[in-house]
Amino acid sequence: MALLWREQCDGVLYEVRRHGGTLRLFANGIQHSEFHPDRLVTGSVWDLLWLPVLFDEPDRYRRILVLGLGGGSLIAPLLTLCQPESIVAVDRDPRHIHVAREFFSVAGAGVSCHCADAVEFVRHWDGEPFDLVIEDLFAPADRSVSRAVPASGRWLGQLGKLVSRDGMLVMNFGDWAEYRESWASGERALRGWNGRFRFATPDCHNAVLAFRRRPGDSAALRARIKGHELLAGELARGRLDYTVRDVSRV
Repeated sequence: MALLWREQCDGVLYEVRRHGGTLRLFANGIQHSEFHPDRLVTGSVWDLLWLPVLFDEPDRYRRILVLGLGGGSLIAPLLTLCQPESIVAVDRDPRHIHVAREFFSVAGAGVSCHCADAVEFVRHWDGEPFDLVIEDLFAPADRSVSRAVPASGRWLGQLGKLVSRDGMLVMNFGDWAEYRESWASGERALRGWNGRFRFATPDCHNAVLAFRRRPGDSAALRARIKGHELLAGELARGRLDYTVRDVSRV
């Protein structure tokens, strides 16, 4: 892979590398983001973070918050699928924001990037709620690929206050065990939510959980994917490889 950019800071080596038309962001050798200008689908965990919008007609997600921007792999799919009024992206690492803007095409009307601690951002937010909150917080120097913020009752409560009454919260866990050992997997975590769904892909160990205010139908989600002009081909070619399961019952 061709090296396009490199920077060392606070014990973390950041690199952007190109493989064919795909750009990848690495931190200490661990891949954190991926971007292809002509594809929505990566075939990995980043797809799982935006796939839940297909539970509904995607254009109902007008205001979106992304906690943990990384290189910005999510932004292009969200813009294409949802065409939202605004996307607010938060990341405490200025190098991530630099890569997102300079290499991953995270720019344009309605997209605002904030270099801030996500926990503090959530704690002090006093604006309108969001229709979709995606929480993808992993430390750049973490070789074990585990969450940077524990999925505690307090944290889920704070995130829930940012989600609109018909909205959805999507959270990324390093693996199924990390989720199962967290407060988020318990019965109390469902208070204020109508359902909880797990998304997974054979490409990685991550478990992505979608907490929904409204009822969710995985069959309807699959049908929307199969009927989508851009996604149906990726599904047929095997690039979009995912499973979704209702895990509302403990």
